[in-house]
Amino acid sequence: MTARRARLLWVLPCALLSVTGVFASPYATEIVSYTGPFGPSPYDDPYALLGKPSTKFWDSWSKKESRVKLVEPAYNTDRSGNKLITTVNQGASITVKFDHWIVDDPLNWYGLDFLVFGNAFFTGSGWVQGDSTNMNTYMLTGGGWYEPLTISVSPDGIDWYTYESGPYGDTMFPTNAYAWDRASASWTDQELDFTKPVNPAYASILNSGGISAADAIDLYEGSAGGTGFDLAESGFSQIQYIRVDGLSGFAGGEIDGFSDVRATPEPATACLLLSAGAGMVWRRRHRRANT
Repeated sequence: MTARRARLLWVLPCALLSVTGVFASPYATEIVSYTGPFGPSPYDDPYALLGKPSTKFWDSWSKKESRVKLVEPAYNTDRSGNKLITTVNQGASITVKFDHWIVDDPLNWYGLDFLVFGNAFFTGSGWVQGDSTNMNTYMLTGGGWYEPLTISVSPDGIDWYTYESGPYGDTMFPTNAYAWDRASASWTDQELDFTKPVNPAYASILNSGGISAADAIDLYEGSAGGTGFDLAESGFSQIQYIRVDGLSGFAGGEIDGFSDVRATPEPATACLLLSAGAGMVWRRRHRRANT
């Protein structure tokens, strides 16, 4: 086998992977349908659910921009006045679509396949003063502000599966968009990963309180949070549609966005590893053939 042919055998599948999903948006890209009632402005726009979940918001009282954090969620608008989250009241519904298939993939982090982001937050020891509050000393007191919303999935927009018994949108795990620097007791500009879930095994620790917000961020292990869902329960091997509905008995909750969970390792990384491995195999065979 020639070197050129060996490379093509590995490069072509990787190129196909790129076309079929690696470079697709990990976030919802289309609003398919919606019906109210939604919240008052600025919480009334279903299109706020598209794209990457919120990383910063504009505090209209302090006139400052703040990072979205697990003890202070997205609300109001961003600095430019763009709406960030949508309140989905009882009887309301929003259906979004992804530009690629979300797959029930055993390589996904913790077996979870997609994430739903809201504006839940952990309760703590006092009022959070924007980005100036010290996460090293701010203590979680247990529980959080959760407003459950029903999530359903579909491969075609016709056949649906509803997570009747949860997980629910706008619950665990609250969004934390940026990394915290313990040494300088300040926020960094390093965004955390909106396509990596928090380890579900940490839910009881995070919900129990008695740890600092910085400790909680450490437990996120690079994740930006979000409620994780496993497609295996639905019986669908892949889906493109997600629907959020107001839950009976609750006044309403907020949704910020959705994301596809990336595999570990990611497909692109796997291709690089496979390509490197193929190259090593070819070189070894080539050397043997010439000895």
